[in-house]
Amino acid sequence: PCPADAANLAGRSPATASATLATDLGGVGGAGEAGRQATRLIGYYDAKAQRELPINTLQPQGLTHIVVTNAVAVENSGTIIYRAAEHTSELPAQELIKILSALPNVKLVVSLRGYPDDVALDELAEVDSVRTRFTTDAAILLRGWNASGLEIEWHSDDPVGGKAIAAPFDVMEQYHFALLCRDLSSSLRAAGGKTLSVAVRPGRQEFADGNFVRGYINWLMLRAYSMRSLGDPHHASLKDMEQSLDEWHSRGVPKSQLVLGTPLFARPGAALHSAGDRNEDLRQSWGELARSTALLQQKGSGASVDLKGDRFRDAETGKVWWVSGINTTQAKVQHVLEHGYGGVALRDLHLDSSEPGLSLVQAARGAAKEFQRRLAVQEAQARKQRRPRAAVQAPALFQRGSMLSKTDPTRAGIGGDGDKHDEF
Repeated sequence: PCPADAANLAGRSPATASATLATDLGGVGGAGEAGRQATRLIGYYDAKAQRELPINTLQPQGLTHIVVTNAVAVENSGTIIYRAAEHTSELPAQELIKILSALPNVKLVVSLRGYPDDVALDELAEVDSVRTRFTTDAAILLRGWNASGLEIEWHSDDPVGGKAIAAPFDVMEQYHFALLCRDLSSSLRAAGGKTLSVAVRPGRQEFADGNFVRGYINWLMLRAYSMRSLGDPHHASLKDMEQSLDEWHSRGVPKSQLVLGTPLFARPGAALHSAGDRNEDLRQSWGELARSTALLQQKGSGASVDLKGDRFRDAETGKVWWVSGINTTQAKVQHVLEHGYGGVALRDLHLDSSEPGLSLVQAARGAAKEFQRRLAVQEAQARKQRRPRAAVQAPALFQRGSMLSKTDPTRAGIGGDGDKHDEF
């Protein structure tokens, strides 16, 4: 049964409605793993990009999880829609999931969107019988796929219905999303401890507060990019990282349940959001940008550029591209590890560079290994200086079952407020 009279929520103030949601839905706890947390390094694999990154060339070494996107969706009736192969070199969704779930030493998470758009998720969640049936079916499917978890990505944009693209979730959408996640969490736990994660966007307020997230969601994947302001042309800077992490930690979500999403693509510095224009085509993969820049330097036809930096100028057009480059990506990994956050997510794997020494995925992995090395040295020095009360074992970061001690469990975020404009 519905834990609150949903019809009455629409007439309440946001503060009253949020309090009702927290009381009715957020009281059980338990989704966030207790104690020290394993740190996640997550790679996103787009089923639509199989031609750019064929599944047989995927190199998952060092990743703890792979999230497969655009493979499955759900109608408002609860019916699952599988993506069909659109080219002879592609695999249909079910075969792709089967191969990904069999990869060694990496867990598979299946991303779910609404079909034909995410309004279907809202319509599904508001009907008790449909929602209950779907959440049970989803748990059964995950077991059959041998997947470790499900990730919901729900964009509340509804221009056809009169809602602005950048508008946050309204009270009823928050309520329906909470109902859906509550029932999914219960079904997935009962299906062998499957996880539930949610991909969130800056400023969208997908959930009313952090209490609900602590109780029902294993982690939030924070999209810390495409959020530039007029004074900040960089779309995925360290400032954006801080602001995204602080948005949810300041609302009461433990650091261990926050995974930082960072992009493997660049955007031009002048491309700011405008009403009705998502500017999704104004991007360039890091692989393409790194390859073209390196080639120009080898030919001596381009100015010297720091290939580990964030700013690149197109020699032909003069356009400036900004990217979370090697140095910045490594700084993000270091920040996440030092401050006890839940991990880093790299979106998307087909956008990375295969050039020697220029892979952002490899840079992230290298930063994690370096952090582990320094931590082991520090602990060895500490053991020499004093006799420990209990044995301390250096954690094996980014490995299944590993744990990371939080170095700053009380800090409530370091980001500043900014007038940011989301692009899509």
